[in-house]
This record gives sequence, C-alpha cells and structure tokens, in this order.
Amino acid sequence: MKVYANRLGETLKKGLHPIYIVSGDEPLLVQEASDLITLNLRKNGFSERELFHVESGFDWNSVLYSVNSLSLFAEQKIIEVRMSTTKPGDKGSETLIELVRHLGGDTALLLVLPKLEAATQRAKWFKSIEAAGVFVQIWPIDTPELPAWLDSRFKKAGLKASRESIRIMAGRIEGNLLAAVQEIERLKLISTNGQVEISDIATGVADSARFDVFKLIDAALVGD
Repeated sequence: MKVYANRLGETLKKGLHPIYIVSGDEPLLVQEASDLITLNLRKNGFSERELFHVESGFDWNSVLYSVNSLSLFAEQKIIEVRMSTTKPGDKGSETLIELVRHLGGDTALLLVLPKLEAATQRAKWFKSIEAAGVFVQIWPIDTPELPAWLDSRFKKAGLKASRESIRIMAGRIEGNLLAAVQEIERLKLISTNGQVEISDIATGVADSARFDVFKLIDAALVGD
C-alpha cells in the first residue's frame, strides 16, 4: 500500500503492518518518516530494534537469522534494514521475498532505501514486500512549495514568521532542509516573544542553499 508522507501519521493510527518501506533522497524527511514509524511500533510493544546497513558484500542471511531467532529481551522487535542502493542483488531479492512469509505478529521490517525508480518498483522483490506492507515515497520540497513548508515548521516550533522573513529564509536554505530545521530551532532558542523578524533572518541565518546541476543552470540563466 502506497501512502503520502503527509498522511503517514493517519495510516499508522489505523493499525500495524508487518513491513514499512521508506524511500527517497531527502535525508531529513526520510529520517523523520522512519522515526515516526519506529515510534509507533514501540508504542505497540516492539521494544527491541536490530539495525542492518546493506553495503557491498552484505550477508543477507544475517537478516533471516535475526527474524527467525527468539529475543532474550523482548517479545516483539523491529528489523531495520538500510540499503545504500535500490538494487539488493539476487540474494537480497530472494531474502526480501522470503521475509514476507516470516514477518508479522512479533517482528516488523522497516526498509529504508534511496529513491526508487519505476523499473525497480516493478521488480518481483519489491512488489512482494509492497503488497504486504506500507510504502512511503518521499519527494523533495520544490522551490514553490518551500515557503509553505517553512511556515508549517515555524508554527510547529511555536514561532510566527512574516511572509517576507520566510521568503528570505527560503532563499538562503533552498535545497537544504536540514539546515532549515537547525536554523528554526536556533531561532526558537533566542526568541523572546515567539515572533521572527526579518532582521533575525537577515543577520542570523547562514546562506546554506544547495543546488543540483539543473537548478544551478536555471539560476545562472536568470542571473541569480
């Protein structure tokens, strides 16, 4: 089942699933979605967590062993698998398909991986695990959407920022959401009345904008 990241909280409230997949290239949003899933599982008794980082030469049998072994400390556990690529290889594909038959009840899988291309989503291994769980595909926050995203983040932090303050900040942190969150937390610490002024942004927020090659070309063409 595919769900949008902004609807993940609602989905989690409706019940547990044996598999959760989080995919995307925006580290902050991927981590926040993963943390939300983990928190929900912990609230439902999954008190143990085993983490696996899949790199070249990874032994997929270790994941199967963990799923099939009884825990000495908890009745329910989370198996978190973080993949550096979207290609698990033959052994990884076989293992992920096999996991579908073993998960549920006392074990849940959280699979975190980079942005999935359409071809990968059609692969047998992925279709098998998606059918048994929840797939959260994380999309980057584009430039037009950034002011609204920043506004919601300020409100979440208990701050109120003017439209011009948000516009200036959007220009300084474009493409770098982690820097945006760090700056908002800093502003929260120094704010005395919960109001963020233009001067606070202009003098205190570092220029942390980050562009890919295509956005760099666009910026150059408009003389930015």
